[in-house]
Amino acid sequence: MTHAAIRSYCMAAAVALAPIALAGVDPPDVRINGTSGLIETVDATWSGTNYNVRYTVVDGSGLVSSSQLLTTHSADDLDPRIVISGTGNAYVAWWRDVATDVVVYRKHNFATGAWTYERPVGLATESNSRPRIVYAANKAWVAYQIQNMKSRSVAAQIIDDDPEPIRSIVGTTSFSGNLDIQLQFEVGHLWVTWIDTSSRVAYAQYDYARYAWSAVSFEPFSADSIAAARARIRAVVLNF
Repeated sequence: MTHAAIRSYCMAAAVALAPIALAGVDPPDVRINGTSGLIETVDATWSGTNYNVRYTVVDGSGLVSSSQLLTTHSADDLDPRIVISGTGNAYVAWWRDVATDVVVYRKHNFATGAWTYERPVGLATESNSRPRIVYAANKAWVAYQIQNMKSRSVAAQIIDDDPEPIRSIVGTTSFSGNLDIQLQFEVGHLWVTWIDTSSRVAYAQYDYARYAWSAVSFEPFSADSIAAARARIRAVVLNF
């Protein structure tokens, strides 16, 4: 199957599995499992009273081979994201809309077929939401926002079987709109971007030698677009 065909197939699968769209609910997130060759999808599905996270596997014929709820909490579970390791393990992260919002994740072991229990991300004293997830250098990473009354911070940490490090604060902003956090990994480079003001995108890179994130840099988009600014950031990160 060509890359174009895979993209079209993923889009079709996402549309077919999408719940009734309401404000604030993201579309399904879709990945190809390179080990099994199957399409794995997560979405926030409406139960009649609240949103739950659903995990669905679609085979090469476009048929749903399995589907299950990863949570049945009474609060809304939103914005699920999935990433798949080179050995076929799936990691799913989402956020729960409670008094103090919390980001949680579960891991699916490809070899055993078992899911871990929910595990929280970040600190229990912080309100965390809108995770983005990527598999980089043999580790699953999640980036997300921490919100309080005066500002928002972008945090990142590893989520895996190893002892989990405390989350790192990558940057802080007073921007009150959608930060649209994006976490990316390409040719050995890991970086995160977010909207810092109405006219610039902020970004930071992870330094594997120091086990730390770089100082925050900025790229304006007042003359073009957020997408164009992110393309320039990518070029800088990858030394194009």
